[in-house]
Amino acid sequence: RLIRVIRLVRVLRAIADLRMLVISILHSMKSLVWTVVLLMMLVYMLSLYLTQLVSEHIRAPGLDLEEAPTALLVASFGSVGATMLSLFQSISGGVDWDAVLRPMMTEITPFVAIPFSMYIAFCQLALLNVVTGIFVENVLKSAKSDRDLFLINNARELFQSLDGGLNSMMSWEDFLGHIDAPQMQEFLQAIDLDPSEARGLFRLLDLDESGTISAEEFLNGCLRLKGPAKSLDLAVLIHEVHLMSKQIKKNKDPRNSSRNPKAEVASNISVSPRPND
Repeated sequence: RLIRVIRLVRVLRAIADLRMLVISILHSMKSLVWTVVLLMMLVYMLSLYLTQLVSEHIRAPGLDLEEAPTALLVASFGSVGATMLSLFQSISGGVDWDAVLRPMMTEITPFVAIPFSMYIAFCQLALLNVVTGIFVENVLKSAKSDRDLFLINNARELFQSLDGGLNSMMSWEDFLGHIDAPQMQEFLQAIDLDPSEARGLFRLLDLDESGTISAEEFLNGCLRLKGPAKSLDLAVLIHEVHLMSKQIKKNKDPRNSSRNPKAEVASNISVSPRPND
């Protein structure tokens, strides 16, 4: 039975990874579509130029279209569709781009290497690298959203196990009693906290210092304590420190300090007039 449980845990982890992979791909579909559109526009514009060059060359009188270099030109650049396919294969590893470019350099002009090399350099060094960066960013965002959703579901399951469900309040005893629960362990692992520091964590989650934690406080804590501090958190902290500093300086100001009690008593004593002799 223990082996079955271990296998089940592995299957669940594999399913979670597969779910995150599918979600990441779906989130990247929009960027993929626009990448294909941009690439096709670039390939189409260059294909028009190269196809025009090859068409003018093969129309020359006395040219044998059955010879190897000319036949290769016709096969690779005889039409716009064939040229687009050759250009796409040149940047995707379908063919060696030197094998595609060499017949045009020998049969037409060596200067055709300039636009062709610029096309290869732009696609390999700029376009594909930028697209890879965008895909990686989308994967990281989707993975973060999936982890946040996973933590929220764990918090809901944790509170649903209490009396009262999501409307219940978790005391320190309840918090300590569920410290070994899988949902709590996932939460502690997400915020990189040791279970021995549970007392300090409970105080951080108890925002109203009531001695109990509501489901809303726990859910907010799951998202707030996970990951590095945000710029908003640092701005709030700096603002609170600034207010505390002003309050301390105000309390130390002698003009705001209370007057001497003896002086106040003396000022309140009315001196009766001396009787006339």
